[in-house]
Amino acid sequence: MATKEPGYVYILTNPSFREDWVKIGKSSRPVDVRSKELDNTAVPLPFEIFATMKTVKYNEAERLVHRYIERFTNLRIRNNREFFNVKPEEALEIFKDVSLLLDDAEIDEVYKKDIVEESEKSIRTHHSSEGENRIWMIPCNQKFFDLKGCFKKYGEMYWSQYFNFRKGDTGYIYMSSPDSAIVYSIEVLDSELPYSTVMDFKEEFFVDKSDFGAWKAHNRFAHFRMTGQTNSSRLNLAHLMSHGLKMAPRGALNLSYKDYEELKKYIEDNF
Repeated sequence: MATKEPGYVYILTNPSFREDWVKIGKSSRPVDVRSKELDNTAVPLPFEIFATMKTVKYNEAERLVHRYIERFTNLRIRNNREFFNVKPEEALEIFKDVSLLLDDAEIDEVYKKDIVEESEKSIRTHHSSEGENRIWMIPCNQKFFDLKGCFKKYGEMYWSQYFNFRKGDTGYIYMSSPDSAIVYSIEVLDSELPYSTVMDFKEEFFVDKSDFGAWKAHNRFAHFRMTGQTNSSRLNLAHLMSHGLKMAPRGALNLSYKDYEELKKYIEDNF
């Protein structure tokens, strides 16, 4: 008797969609193949894989995920379609719950690989350009933190450090929806800092104040100062992607890396 081949349930995001819209579907083939098939004239930008679940029961898994989402409220954007008004992080938590009901489910958090890949690029660049200041593009999610309010009041902020920011580096802050564009330029005043009560002014600007405790527990921070601001439409996501950006940024990009030469020049010319 033939063994049933595994398939996939997937969470796809799209830079042209709202940040709390996802596509949750299934495929008997690798998800990167399916996502490329969906890249057509119906959507202006390619889909991005956020996470996948691999299982031989992928038909049942997809049905369970859809049912789980709809148990509480009708979050389908349109009936009989695979688009849902839910954050990808929340959809991933549902994936994890459903996977517990299956004996072979394997979850791949693809978005984390993207962040690690960019981090590794930054480290390689750091080793090859020791002593040189780097230029970064750093995303800020406005659903979680009011950076505009923080910069307006203080002109500076402390940033959780996952990347190799160094004193003297400069960069640009990419603001998530509704801006979906670069809005600020910054310089790094210091880095590799432990938590200190001097950083507590940031608590005021967390959308959910309970996030502040988790933030300060990170205990590795960089100190940024805002050096400029723009409202140029030429720095929105669509323009950035037409000049070398591969996807909406999820982690900091080291623009000094050779792959981003075109993007860095475009930003510098239009900021």
